[in-house]
Amino acid sequence: MRDVATAVGVLAAMLLGPAWGFAEPTQAVSQRYSYLPPAWDGHVVFYHSFSQGIEQAEIPWPGGRVVNGQPGERVAGLTGDGFQTTDGKAALTLQQLQWPLARPITVSMWWRLDEPMKLDTGFHLLTLGANGYISNFVRGKGTWCGLQEPTFVIQTYNFPGISNVNGIGYGDGWVTEKVWHHVALTVSEGSRVTVFWDGRPRSEFAVKGRLFGDKDVVQSIQWGSHWLGCAMVLDELVVLDRALSAEHVGDYVNAVQKLVEVKFPFE
Repeated sequence: MRDVATAVGVLAAMLLGPAWGFAEPTQAVSQRYSYLPPAWDGHVVFYHSFSQGIEQAEIPWPGGRVVNGQPGERVAGLTGDGFQTTDGKAALTLQQLQWPLARPITVSMWWRLDEPMKLDTGFHLLTLGANGYISNFVRGKGTWCGLQEPTFVIQTYNFPGISNVNGIGYGDGWVTEKVWHHVALTVSEGSRVTVFWDGRPRSEFAVKGRLFGDKDVVQSIQWGSHWLGCAMVLDELVVLDRALSAEHVGDYVNAVQKLVEVKFPFE
């Protein structure tokens, strides 16, 4: 009963609490989707929980298209249905986007591995594809960069006039199989790239050379394993037109974990 009370309290805070300084909401998505907090109303530009199938998002990106890569299949997820890679190489891609990185953005996803990790295990989480790319993944032991174990990697590459970042100094990438995790990637102030794992910052840096401009346009977002094949399940994919702070990401992750724990909406 204490867990139920905690979840209800968290939900009440999400429902009644302040909107974290965002503009007045224009779309009350939280009233339709239990796991989207009211603070996000008016800021969700894409939402996919797989309840309507693999390629049909609940809140589609205007003009965008969800492509099921190799393919994967629909299975039980974090809050209902999820997306599972069938051969360790499937990826889900949101295509036909036009989002200048001069504008803030948050890309959020829940995920779990379905196989135990080994020293050479690698897996891909998120990539924003533009005239360069921003990517978060884990690379295992091997000749690449002389890594000795699975390592957290954040890359910003191939943007003209911006220095490449091959961020391998943020610690290991070990996770336990069959346990749900959360990743969020934000771009803010036309330069700052931040990655959060499980509600906490894992990496943060500002690009050098120049700021992201209107010509640095995100055209696709790729979710889940592809060339770094590892069986995964994905759920609750969200894109916001705001860069969430560490506090707000942490609050969201804690709230969802509590609500999932008590199987909200209650069965």
